[in-house]
Amino acid sequence: MSSSNDHYNDNTVEQRRQHLVLIGGGHAHVQVIKALNHASRPKYLDVTLIDMTKTPTYSGMVPGAVAGIYQPNETQILLEPLARWAGIRFVHGKVLDVEVNSKYVQLRDMEAEEGSASLIQIPFDVVSIDIGSASRGLDHIPGAREYTIPTRPISDLVKRIKQETEALQKRPTTSQQHQQQQSPVKVVVVGAGAAGIELSMSIRRRWAPIVGHDNIHITVLDAGEELLPNESIANRQALRQCLQERNIAVKHETKVQRVEGDCLLLESGDTLPFTHCLWAAGAASHSLASTLQTHGLSITEHGWIRVNQYLQSLSHPYVFAAGDCSSIELPNGPNPPKAGVFAVRAGPILIENLTKYLKQAEHNQQPSSSSLTPYQPQSDFMKLLTCGDGKALGFRFGIPIYGKWVFELKDTIDRSFMDLFKKENLPELNPKVDKQKSYDTSQYDARGDRPPPMDAKDGAALLQRTDDDVDFQQAWNVIRDMADDDTYREAVLKHIAVYRPEMA
Repeated sequence: MSSSNDHYNDNTVEQRRQHLVLIGGGHAHVQVIKALNHASRPKYLDVTLIDMTKTPTYSGMVPGAVAGIYQPNETQILLEPLARWAGIRFVHGKVLDVEVNSKYVQLRDMEAEEGSASLIQIPFDVVSIDIGSASRGLDHIPGAREYTIPTRPISDLVKRIKQETEALQKRPTTSQQHQQQQSPVKVVVVGAGAAGIELSMSIRRRWAPIVGHDNIHITVLDAGEELLPNESIANRQALRQCLQERNIAVKHETKVQRVEGDCLLLESGDTLPFTHCLWAAGAASHSLASTLQTHGLSITEHGWIRVNQYLQSLSHPYVFAAGDCSSIELPNGPNPPKAGVFAVRAGPILIENLTKYLKQAEHNQQPSSSSLTPYQPQSDFMKLLTCGDGKALGFRFGIPIYGKWVFELKDTIDRSFMDLFKKENLPELNPKVDKQKSYDTSQYDARGDRPPPMDAKDGAALLQRTDDDVDFQQAWNVIRDMADDDTYREAVLKHIAVYRPEMA
């Protein structure tokens, strides 16, 4: 998606300075940082980024990092170099409060020298929040925080898995026979959403070669009756097969009542022993949300920041939010679920609406939502689950895709997003040239030229292949052509045996 945004009028003799504060370096905000670089934005717009970490982790690559496919640094976005390139002030700090009525952020400066004042107040004209979420139940289930490895914050998850891996490597592994004589490694994953499923497969791939393939037992706990119940029958069958092939057990209708040092106490009264418990029970709201609510910011009953289709707070129009910390209330249709794809896709929309809102405010106009760009999230999107062993399972159009080529596709998508923010890939900025351009609001994977659509029958055959010789670019083109053309999509699906229209 491209935009023809007009730049601010810099010809006014006296311009009132404006200040945009970005809280959190999430998937949407890193795109805002890149677009609002010093060469592109008006001279009188100051931008400040605040984050507790200098290296936020890209969630799409975390399962691969857990499996050992990626090194931790490959999953990280370096905020300081990116902000420095963009001419944006970066504050390494923890936000304590956002006074949305008086328009200032209060934070603790994590770089302050010992003994010096560490509390800072930063005023803003517009604030945007992209702080992600916390782990559901971690503070409500006794023992969960003390004895489990939570999936959030995701950067800590990668570190904890690395530490546990190193501990397992210290066990004697002189022979396969010796491995089998060791006490078994029992991994329990609490939560059977996409994150928990990917984590279970990635952990097996990481630890089985260390402790012995027959000496590791992995169980996924599902509170419901069926894995990923909103997926088609064919997709659920493909998922069950993936887990069975990797000897991963699933226990349905299982809820945790308490966590102890080496076992789970279940609501059924049963106990489940473990050596490692991974907490992937889903997303809960960030603690900052409850603080915002005390100032009158509109928050859902579950603690999400309520925003409209323009990613704008329902109560305070100069407050924007994106990613997992928010709940987008659309005029038609359900609110989008918590998924990284929506945070990534929201980035360009957020760029447009922040700049349009600030432009109206700069001209002393009462900013109107009617001029903003609505976010129209996909009703169906490609879901790609890392299997940990160089293969991936994907869901699109109600059908499963599986194999090495699916992981190659996912790897290419993830790396192309990360490449946007690497220091070596950032372009040299020329204020005279860049000032004449509109803000870059294209999606990071905007499609270029591609060949004419493949014959529908051949395209269907290609998507059903699971061998290692599939050209993922060809398969990706078929998927893109199906997304762009309803007639072509139906023609391809008619040749796929597992497809059932009523379940898509």
